Parts: sequence; structure tokens; C-alpha cells
Amino acid sequence: MTIKKIPYGDADFGKIILENKFYLDKTIFINELEAMSDYIFLIRPRRFGKSLWINLLQYYYDINRKDTFNELFKDTYIGQHPTSLRNSYLTIAFNFSMVNPSIKKVEHSFESNCQDIIYSFLNRYSHFFDETVRNKILEGKTTEEQLRKIFLHCSEHQLKVYMFIDEYDNFTNTILTTSGTEDYLKLTHGEGSFRYFFNLLKGLTSMPDSGLSKLFITGVSPVTMDDVTSGFNIGSNISLDKNINEFMGFTENETRSIINYYYQAGALTLDPDFCMDLMKRWYNHYCFAPDTKGVLFNSDMVLYFILTAMKGGAVPKKLIDQNIKIDYKKLRYLVTLD
Repeated sequence: MTIKKIPYGDADFGKIILENKFYLDKTIFINELEAMSDYIFLIRPRRFGKSLWINLLQYYYDINRKDTFNELFKDTYIGQHPTSLRNSYLTIAFNFSMVNPSIKKVEHSFESNCQDIIYSFLNRYSHFFDETVRNKILEGKTTEEQLRKIFLHCSEHQLKVYMFIDEYDNFTNTILTTSGTEDYLKLTHGEGSFRYFFNLLKGLTSMPDSGLSKLFITGVSPVTMDDVTSGFNIGSNISLDKNINEFMGFTENETRSIINYYYQAGALTLDPDFCMDLMKRWYNHYCFAPDTKGVLFNSDMVLYFILTAMKGGAVPKKLIDQNIKIDYKKLRYLVTLD
């Protein structure tokens, strides 16, 4: 038997499946997501699986990926019980962790990053946007102008777009805690690109047949969203919904199943019960819904522990993954904000 690789740090669902890496199936939650609002906002801690979910949903909903659906999803719940919406959208995904948080460069970096994504989107869906239309869209000087033209075209031609925004508050949190409140407020309350971007989303989500059919935004804090939208009113904040408490992270049974898989394969030599007891003390304290009893293990830490234990044949010397350490300065600052 070929032992599945541990997907530590991987956020590409297609790569995980095609390269025979371990994937713990959470796709049943796609049903829960579809039962919710079309425009949703979710906050979770760093490295908790947000980017992997954003990536998986692109594979699932992208109209261009119909031919690869069975190959990627055949062994998952949703592959055997697909919804009617699968592979029916044009998808566009922004990741704001790629924006340079330097206050002197952030505006240009934000615009450049977004326009690169738009250019790629138009090329991927060139069969829906002919050359004349693409050129007209790209004549827009700002991200906001280009997106307005895209969604006008989609509305006129009954095209459905699913937009994803991952780590929406990554660079704004950095600015808030390093450059200070004044620079942060200029970006989120002034006339900058970031503010206009979310103003456009507010308009699109309130218009019938705007072309923006679905929107999924992830981050680590609601602070920036409240500021750029004057109170979150462009969709539903599902962060505390009990139906998706186990959407990300691992339950105790899921964690045990991963440990047992590698132990039974001979790759992990530590006793499974010993591993579970240790992980319970260190990684098992997450609960995102006040009216549920289930607590979750940090998925990144579980994979880090198993991978490190397999390599060294012993308990990791550092039980906390250095890549996941909380920036306490940021945390202290954010929790003091009104």
C-alpha cells in the first residue's frame, strides 16, 4: 500500500488529490453552505483550513472544470451526492495576503493584485468574453471600474459569478498594528481602492441579477469588514453558526482516524492513545458556536505533529508549530478595539 503523504501547508485541493495526499473529507458541508445566504462571511484563526476550502469550492463550482469533477471528487461525499449547482459558475478568487502592507505601497499593490486576477479571469473565460469585450473591460483604470464592467456584461448575458475573497483583512490588520490607526482609517474610511472595492460589492449584493450570484469572504477578524462597509451588511456572518462548527478543524474522531491511518501503515511509531492524550492537552480547545458541545483540534497543528513525529520517531521537541504562532501584538490591539 502506498502511504498517503501528509498535506501539511497545502491549500490546493486538486494537488492534494492528484498527488495522493491525505484528505479528510469535509465536503458534506457544501450542502450546509448552499442552504445559507448567497453572500457569506466567515472568520477563523490563522492556518485553520480557510484557503483549502476556498480552493476546493473553486474546483467544485467552476464551470470550466466539469471534465475533472469525477477525477477529483469521486471518493468524497459530494462527489457521490453532487448538488445541482456544481460546475455552474464562473469563479473569481482574490487573496489579500498577497497585498503589500507597506503604507507607501499598499494602494498600488492592491490595485495591481486585483487587476492581475481580473486579467486571468477574462482569459480563463474568454469563451464568455470575446476580445472586444475583454479590451473594453481592461480599459477601466481601476479595479472597481473593471469589475463594474464585468458584472454588467454578466448581468446582460445571464452569466453567474461566484466570487471568493480569502484573507480579506490580512494587510489591513498589519497596517492597523504597525502603521497605526490613522493610516488604517485612511485606507478603510477614505477614498481609497479598498473602500471602493467593498462599496461595489455592497451595491452588487443589493441588486437583482447583478451577475454576482455568490460571495464567500474569509478572514481572522470582523474589524475591517465593519469599517469598510459601515457595519457588515453585504451578507450573512456565519462564523458562529452551529451547523458549520465542524466545517474547519478536526473533531476527536477525525483526529484519531488520521493517527490510526499512519500508525497502521507503519509510518507513525508512537502509540495512538498517547498521541491523542497529548494533542487533547495542546490542540483541542476550539469551539465556534456557543450552542454546541463539540470542540475541535487545530488541523494545522495535528498535521504538524504527525509529520514531525513520523520524521523523528518521537514527540516533536516544539509542540507549537512556529508557522502558526499568534502575533500577540496584533491580537492585543484588535481585542481592545471598540
